[in-house]
Amino acid sequence: MRSRFAILLPVLTVGAAALGSVLGGPASLEAQEVRGRLVDAENGAAVGLAGVFLLDRERELVVGSASDTAGYYAITAPAAGEYYLYVQRLGYFENETPLFEAEAEGSYGVDFEMRPEPFRLDPLSVTVRNEELERFLTLEIGVNPNSVFGYRSYQGMRVQEAKLKAEDNTDFLRELYIPVSHGIQVCVGSIYRGHAQRTTGSAGGERECGALSVDGYDLPNEHIEEIDLDKIAVVVVFPGSVRLYTRDFDWTFRPGGGGA
Repeated sequence: MRSRFAILLPVLTVGAAALGSVLGGPASLEAQEVRGRLVDAENGAAVGLAGVFLLDRERELVVGSASDTAGYYAITAPAAGEYYLYVQRLGYFENETPLFEAEAEGSYGVDFEMRPEPFRLDPLSVTVRNEELERFLTLEIGVNPNSVFGYRSYQGMRVQEAKLKAEDNTDFLRELYIPVSHGIQVCVGSIYRGHAQRTTGSAGGERECGALSVDGYDLPNEHIEEIDLDKIAVVVVFPGSVRLYTRDFDWTFRPGGGGA
């Protein structure tokens, strides 16, 4: 579910319907640049270290950036054209603009209100705090996970609800909007296209499949139903990989350890 998009001006807040008239700005000597600020919709606080992305008409990633600690961002389109501007941050609903046209050497100002996503903890066990999970992943992959287009994480009641609805492990991932297919090969996909590993079936066609891991150790996709689902507490999705973590996982980062 996405939050409400808004363009925030010093004296006026404009909804998405007015996007075309507000986004178009005076030409500048710079390239097609979009800049603005991300703020919490409830208290107006800055939303820092959030991922900011330009997507093309097909919603494929064009270029990515991130907001600074004060919530400000700047991102440059490589060429004039039509784009979506998409933002994501752990703890908030993702948000995006309608499709807009960036003219050559145009300058655009777009601010976002980001609505907090309720984080309901498992009443039986607090698995890992948002900050702890984010810090672990930052050390592991070398960048803040929010700056990776397509990053999502699930834990607490969201995971428990998926378990209750699911008939098996495949269905569990599907409840979290993670595609899984069973054909010539078992393919655990990712939400976004163009980033997964390519595998070739016997029929000669190519499919995009993601990697699967449990507690940092690679697991062949065909063994998905052998995972003890009762022990899974955290699910992390990156483009091309699905990472499952048990309640016993040690969130202390250890360089050189097993990784997905």
